[in-house]
Amino acid sequence: MTQETALGAALKSAVQTMSKKKQTDMIADHIYNKYDVFKRFKPLAVGIDQDLVAALPQFDPTLIARVLANHCRRPRYLKALARGGKRFDLNNRFKGEVSPEEQAIAQQHPAVQQTLAAQAAKKAEQASAEAPVETPAEAAEAVSETPAAE
Repeated sequence: MTQETALGAALKSAVQTMSKKKQTDMIADHIYNKYDVFKRFKPLAVGIDQDLVAALPQFDPTLIARVLANHCRRPRYLKALARGGKRFDLNNRFKGEVSPEEQAIAQQHPAVQQTLAAQAAKKAEQASAEAPVETPAEAAEAVSETPAAE
């Protein structure tokens, strides 16, 4: 047995003695630190679950699937899907596109709907703020210029 294999076996054994929650948190931390595509919440390539399992043999595949499912339910990821566009693999390379059906499903999610409503309200607020506002002096001037009814 080589030293690297013994180290890998020891790590796997140590990880398995932890609670499932701690293992899941550790796997999530590892994935977010190692793969930029997760950190930036880009749409993930179809089949990325098998890529993750192959890339992380020291972790339980069930827990990797749990981390991936948690990631894909996060509002920031759903917003990225709702925008559509390219999908990315673990190496941040283009691998497919978000289908119109997937995009429509993501747009119907309550978290995305809430964000869209907030953005619309913000745009409306900005539009009303940019509209010319009459100052009290201008209003008084406009009243004095109108002829009085005789």
